[in-house]
Amino acid sequence: MSAAAGRDDPLQQDLLREVEELRAENDRLRGLLGLDERPDDGHVQAWTPTLLAESTERPAVESSSTAADKLALFWSLFGTRSDVYAYRWESTSSGKTGWSPATKDRWSKGRPPKSFLALTDEVFVSHLRGEETIGIYPLLRDDTCALLACDFDKGTWALDALAYLDACHRNAVPAALERSRSGNGAHVWIFFDAPVAASSARAMGAALLRQAMTARAELDLSSYDRFFPSQDFMPKAGFGNLIALPLHGGCAKHGTTLFLDPTTMEPWPDQWAFLSSVARMKPEAVESLSGSLRPVDTGPALSFADLAKAGGPPPPPVVRARLGAELSIERAGLPPAVIAG
Repeated sequence: MSAAAGRDDPLQQDLLREVEELRAENDRLRGLLGLDERPDDGHVQAWTPTLLAESTERPAVESSSTAADKLALFWSLFGTRSDVYAYRWESTSSGKTGWSPATKDRWSKGRPPKSFLALTDEVFVSHLRGEETIGIYPLLRDDTCALLACDFDKGTWALDALAYLDACHRNAVPAALERSRSGNGAHVWIFFDAPVAASSARAMGAALLRQAMTARAELDLSSYDRFFPSQDFMPKAGFGNLIALPLHGGCAKHGTTLFLDPTTMEPWPDQWAFLSSVARMKPEAVESLSGSLRPVDTGPALSFADLAKAGGPPPPPVVRARLGAELSIERAGLPPAVIAG
């Protein structure tokens, strides 16, 4: 059979089309992982973020490592404020659950003065074994933080969290995806190698979120819950919002509170090895991004040139709408950046 005849074979055409689709999907997944980038000339080059701290300074930790090494890694990531922590309680009589700062007199019903317990190795071990559920307060006394976490929930949490991860990758921001305790949500964690102003970290996170919303028009405020820390400045009363720690011993058995591989949405086989590989951002990188990531133009403010730069599909020549009690606009065919406005 001649080459020309082969090209005319419908079965061969279908196979070639499927191969191209698989190649495109492979490129997308590799890009999401940061394994390579394809510049305009088509050549493959390694993705080398310029704003990340060197990760080679920390020794590798894996599931077979000693308990001391694992605790040291856990402290370096989550031991942000060690003078206080939160625990999750459940009433045996009413079945109600909640969170409270840990104190020496836990059941004092709020009677002052309270003596808060410090975060210790034993507290972390209790959480990792599943004996207690522990939360940390990311906001530090001087209005700084050593991590930023973005919380997604409800039915579209997986797609929306991946869109946020993709925005992080495009800006060379290292991020880790954790499935939350309920199983119906996710936390996207970003770690810093030294404390930064909470206002700068949250401004960077908000800009990344806006980019994700532009790329994925379906992401809206009903999916995004909040950032941790949730405040720029320490409130006069309290410690700011808490966030539950990952790797809870009891929940991990059911596949939650574990870090996920974004290409499969399955837990990484060695959680400790993954955590050991997570890069930390330098404070100056956070400050730089918080100031340089300009607001994304969306909606009526967009020009055709803006849409072309975004690389998305061009808008349709006709946008159909129906005027009733409300103006209903048909979204089919509209670029995400237009819908996000």
